[in-house]
Amino acid sequence: MIAKRKLSLAVGALCLTAMACTTTSNRLPPPPPVEPETTIVKDILPKCAGATYQIYFAPDKTSLDDTAKGVIAELSDHSGVCKPKAIEITGHTDSTGPQDVNLRISQARADAVLAAILEADLNIERIKIVAVGERDAITEDGLVVPNNRRVEVVFVN
Repeated sequence: MIAKRKLSLAVGALCLTAMACTTTSNRLPPPPPVEPETTIVKDILPKCAGATYQIYFAPDKTSLDDTAKGVIAELSDHSGVCKPKAIEITGHTDSTGPQDVNLRISQARADAVLAAILEADLNIERIKIVAVGERDAITEDGLVVPNNRRVEVVFVN
């Protein structure tokens, strides 16, 4: 009888163990969901501060030719991507001719570029326009070089 009782206790213990095994899983519960990390995306637009565009003119001309209009279009496209807050427009001339005439020509060239930029409807907060005439001519007096007959447009932030 003792053997039956021991067997009965052993079977009962096995049943309890079996029940415990069926009710308790050896697997751990899944981890709680992880919140995604918040990433702050900083300005990923291309930097435009210092981007410079050169627009060249024929001698004694102040109107934009097709090449100059192409530069204005390129400038406009870049402005739409990088969104500069300000631009500086500087008109230049070569050093031939009287200084006062060169100053007026450089102003007229800068004005022509300004008009084209305004017509392109760029979203610019500030525009600075300067005419320097032959003051910053690249070559010595008397030398006629196309690089001097230009307007520089610089993006400023």
